Amino acid sequence: MCGIVGVVDFAEHKAGRCIGQMTSLMCHRGPDDEGYLLADMLAGDWVACGGEDTIRALGLPSLTKFKGKPYNLALGHRRLSILDLSAAGHGPTSYLDGHLWITHNGEVYNYLELREKLKAKGYSFRTGTDTEVILAAYAEWGLDCLRHFNGMWAFAIWDQRQHRLLCARDRFGIKPLYYYWDGRLFAFASEIKALLAHPAIPSRPNDAIIYDNLALGSLGHTDETFFERIKCLPPSHYLAVDLRRSSLEIRRWWDIQVDASLNGHGSKNNHRDLAAQFRELLIDAVRLRLRSDVPIGTCLSGGLDSSSIVSAANYLLLEERAVPRELVGDRQKTFSACFDNPGIDERSYIQQVIEYTGAESNRIFPRGADGLWDDLEQLVWHQEEPFGSTSIYSQWSVMRLARQHDVTVLLDGQGGDELLAGYHLYIGPYLAQTVRTRGPWATLKTVRELSAGTGNSMAFLLALGLYNILPGPIQRVMMNLGNARFRTNPTVSAYMLNPSFERQFAERRTGQGKHKGYDNLAERLHQDLFVYSLPALLRYEDRSSMAFSLEARVPFLDYRLVEFCFSLPVSQLIHHGWTKWLLRQAMDGFLPEQVRWRRSKLGFATPEQQWLKEGASSIAQLFNHDDILSSPYLGEKVIQQLRSLSANDVANIPGLWRIVNLEMWQRVFFGSVS
Repeated sequence: MCGIVGVVDFAEHKAGRCIGQMTSLMCHRGPDDEGYLLADMLAGDWVACGGEDTIRALGLPSLTKFKGKPYNLALGHRRLSILDLSAAGHGPTSYLDGHLWITHNGEVYNYLELREKLKAKGYSFRTGTDTEVILAAYAEWGLDCLRHFNGMWAFAIWDQRQHRLLCARDRFGIKPLYYYWDGRLFAFASEIKALLAHPAIPSRPNDAIIYDNLALGSLGHTDETFFERIKCLPPSHYLAVDLRRSSLEIRRWWDIQVDASLNGHGSKNNHRDLAAQFRELLIDAVRLRLRSDVPIGTCLSGGLDSSSIVSAANYLLLEERAVPRELVGDRQKTFSACFDNPGIDERSYIQQVIEYTGAESNRIFPRGADGLWDDLEQLVWHQEEPFGSTSIYSQWSVMRLARQHDVTVLLDGQGGDELLAGYHLYIGPYLAQTVRTRGPWATLKTVRELSAGTGNSMAFLLALGLYNILPGPIQRVMMNLGNARFRTNPTVSAYMLNPSFERQFAERRTGQGKHKGYDNLAERLHQDLFVYSLPALLRYEDRSSMAFSLEARVPFLDYRLVEFCFSLPVSQLIHHGWTKWLLRQAMDGFLPEQVRWRRSKLGFATPEQQWLKEGASSIAQLFNHDDILSSPYLGEKVIQQLRSLSANDVANIPGLWRIVNLEMWQRVFFGSVS
């Protein structure tokens, strides 16, 4: 896990002039080492440089000596040592006598198997890293090497022979890669702040994406970012820069083949076989993600996903001794966020998992006062883009707790809801599909089962199903009327926005983004996996973990597991009124029964309204300035209301968190915080 950055300067040949500053802004992503490559791409000349510690350990020259010279390619690397902790893991890394160079962020978990396969083809290795395996795989298979990797990654390979810079991202975009391209300058980085450090890259807010966040509640749904002209390479895509033609090409290299059917046909034995196959895939996904040379822990919310990961990891630690004891301790370490509010506290479920597995429990109680409001500026700086709710602070607090216990790798259950239809909002597309394929009477039976299974009324569930089969214009009316009911964190109403801002982007409401109805559950899951839900959640997790130099791993996004689930009819996911049916069946004997069959669904819930009330004076102070940076987006009446905000006013401002988060984000990146 690392921070990577690169610059290709076709015009001025000054790629190295600020590569050091750009890289140093991501030192939290890689506190263990610092390295650089400067090159003349067409001539093939290059020099490898290092930071102070690397200069001493490897005898590399200092970057300062060369950064003013006319190089047109510069690569930077900050290393968080996970595999092969020796200086041999220094990056950027070369292969084939310097004909290939890579700067790499992430982990390829099946690197041991790939290394043996490549050894049989005549390749040799001088390190124990997965990075060197990536380069050998690229030398052997070219771009097709991406399909051989099981893991999370964002990397850039300079192929001297092909005169090509290749940037690639893993199948689900677990690891970030941002870029800027204007035809003369190309730059990429793990974080946007590194790109903003380049003097030729503009630093301006992207008004269209700001509108999507405020008015539609959409985040991470496009390759555009909140910063104008800075884009995100989409999941399962690669980007190739041809160094001779000064051209850029982006292509998708992987996608899921989806079974869109509602019901499968088979016996109960077949259902048991599918659950057994899923369990073996999940356990092997966890097994691969336990590969590490540094201490490992696990997130535990008390929900079905994280509890399954904890139980699978415990099985592997005890039965297979999958990780050396010195990297785990006497017991598996788990980390949880808890609350005094009984409506969102999950300690009873957490404790059941702890007692069932014998794991160690470490808990933190995130606060609003003396917590969120004190940390908000730092949190926004690390997240880089506005985020949809205060739940991110809960995750942030868990990551900080894990680092305080000297854990460097943390397993997490992210992705399970999008893979297994865990959110109750998926019931709508499922019922719409049931109506369309099985008719009204079968649908009523299904609604009764789902009402018993979720605790929602039959009327509400029928409304969800109806919403997903109605024409788009009617869906939009229903969504506007049910803003607070359909969304956990309401958006900002149109009347609250600056009139000129609303007029400029009002047509973006027609698509409805993630709130558009679907009459096919598999299609909705596919969209959420790649567009509307998971990309934003993975960004939050990457930033929250890397802020504390911690690597988060997500076994549910093992591509073999995802391909298996999408090959099944969706009745394996929602079945007899139960969501996540396949996972519940697969975890028989691995989880306490009350956890395996729990009906409630919380996620990283936080007492957001309470925290906003506690922060009312901080919010008022934030908006008591002559230069309100959000004024181009918000109506004057709203701004005046915020300037005199009291705790009693909080509930009367829809989308308040989005407004506060936007203003703080602008002050961090475009103004000053006071």
